[in-house]
Amino acid sequence: MENSALQQFDGQLMDGLQFCAHTYILFEAVCREPNGREQIRMRSSKVAKLLLGELLPICRYVQTCYRLGRYISVRWIDGSQSYDAELQQHGALVDQGFFPSVAYLEATCAMHENEHWVRYLMSQGQPTFAPEGISTSRGMPPKSRPVAFNNDEHVRNFAQILVGLIEKKASIPYPTDTSLVVQCYLNSLYTPEDWQLLMSKVEGDIGVLPFKEVILFDSIAERTSQMILRRRNDA
Repeated sequence: MENSALQQFDGQLMDGLQFCAHTYILFEAVCREPNGREQIRMRSSKVAKLLLGELLPICRYVQTCYRLGRYISVRWIDGSQSYDAELQQHGALVDQGFFPSVAYLEATCAMHENEHWVRYLMSQGQPTFAPEGISTSRGMPPKSRPVAFNNDEHVRNFAQILVGLIEKKASIPYPTDTSLVVQCYLNSLYTPEDWQLLMSKVEGDIGVLPFKEVILFDSIAERTSQMILRRRNDA
């Protein structure tokens, strides 16, 4: 299934909303396969890995930015280039210079280093807590124990992960007008106030970025935020 499933996307320019529809159809098709949900949880196939790591984050970007006057077409590319998709945009907002006619998109995921163990334990039917509570010993299966956070400690911990990831991405040379979309696998349950605090901390700690825009989203709670970027002439 892998080659045929990805060929419908690879190098093909399609309207952004159509891209979303095809991606959701593919997601449901994978889930219906034997062990399909396990593939999704563990990213154990190429299709599942690219669905979760690239195609679905691109969909979130399109759903956030596609609007009257800014119509986005997507060409996803399965390759080793520095970006994941080429965007072609048209409409009144593009004609007036608010957005470029050709742009690029890089998709990535932010998570604690133990996040894969959380998914593994879930797949085994084991109770799991925050990724900070995962313990691994050589020759022993991973275990998850409850973790208590003080005040906004969980937010500060994840802010460091996000800042490190974004700065790492910023060090890569990208084409002009590249946007970054980051899917966040949060380390705890976040209230709306927690999410806003996370955005504030990341924006305060990040320096000048080369990206046209940065979109952060939490797919579990359907929260999406656009970072306020620091420009070179900012104080």
